[in-house]
Amino acid sequence: MGKARALFACFTLAFAIGGFFLWAKAEYGHPEAVSVAKTFLSRMQSGDVEGAFELTTKNGYVGKTPADLRAFAQRHTCMSGRLAWTSPPQTNGNRLRRLVRGQNVDMDELNVEFEGICLLSVRLRRTSDKGWRVFYFASHAG
Repeated sequence: MGKARALFACFTLAFAIGGFFLWAKAEYGHPEAVSVAKTFLSRMQSGDVEGAFELTTKNGYVGKTPADLRAFAQRHTCMSGRLAWTSPPQTNGNRLRRLVRGQNVDMDELNVEFEGICLLSVRLRRTSDKGWRVFYFASHAG
């Protein structure tokens, strides 16, 4: 019985190490940032420019008013699509390493790409209240 327990313990340990390795190498999906980008896009599609404006940095490319946002959005006819990817990619292991080092685990800037009739890029930045806000978006060629 002693050898069977030792063998079982070795297999369990190997399985746990393998599982941790797979988890650490898996890409982190940035759920909060993706949620903000999807909500922004949904509000723009439905014509709720004021609601979409609340999800922006309220300066720079998106403008300082909802009217500025509306004018900027008119230059980008492709305001739809499904989530394709986020960049730069970040793994669970990278986030764990940053946490252990005492660094902020989230990146300061993230690009969320949507694809459909055309490609749409929504760029987000972390704000001082640690939330994600849209600071730029544009349809573009693939």
